[in-house]
Amino acid sequence: MTAYSLMEEDIRLTDCGREDCSNLHAWGPGIRPCHIIHYIIRGSGYLETGHRRFPVRAGESFLTYPYTAMHYYPDPEDPWEYTWVNFVGKKVPLLLSESGFSPSAPVLPQMEAAHILPLYDRIRSLDIHVAGRWEAEGLLLALLGAYRDTLALPCQAQRKKEDDRLSTALLLIQSHYHKQDFHVEQLCQDMHINRVTLYRLFTDTFGTSPTHYISRYRLEQAKKLLGMGFAVKETASSCGFSDPFYFSRVFKAYTGISPSLYHRK
Repeated sequence: MTAYSLMEEDIRLTDCGREDCSNLHAWGPGIRPCHIIHYIIRGSGYLETGHRRFPVRAGESFLTYPYTAMHYYPDPEDPWEYTWVNFVGKKVPLLLSESGFSPSAPVLPQMEAAHILPLYDRIRSLDIHVAGRWEAEGLLLALLGAYRDTLALPCQAQRKKEDDRLSTALLLIQSHYHKQDFHVEQLCQDMHINRVTLYRLFTDTFGTSPTHYISRYRLEQAKKLLGMGFAVKETASSCGFSDPFYFSRVFKAYTGISPSLYHRK
């Protein structure tokens, strides 16, 4: 079976094992064509990926992503022992999205060995490529489910809280963008959060700061008003700009043409 056909399966366990790194065994830097979850049985070490270094200790798990540069190695003072599973498949991204892992947070908090280690041990005891393949893949799904059930709920609650905050912020922007004194400080005050939290919400979701988002929203509304036939001065004051000349300069920088020309077109 080719690597391509493996990826066409829903999920496929490709390898598993257990490694005692008392001899300071390390892996990488390099890439692998599959997802790999490691559970740290004892000791500690480090995962380097995405130009960041993540410390990992006993009870924690880390996930590495396909075709992503990585390097992981034990702490010389307290070398780790870990167990792992390698897997591929077209349903893997969806399953992992519910588990709590993410590229920006590839290390999950500690889990009791009694809750997770027996699944790893049972998988390793099977012939995963022939007679025990189907049981092994069923156990792999159970393993991912264990991560989801134990760790994902706090993550989901946090995401729900952040989604609610973001919805509130967008509603406030839509309701107050026309006011000349509406700015990020006022938005933070209305939401009872600090600027750092607000900045993170917007950059994580939109890839831009809340200040830039508000400015862009005002200019998009200005385009609509000009297209409806409103004059430049009326449009500027309706979109929170006290100075029509400043508005004209910002609008041209945003669209490439002046608001008066946009109005005529």
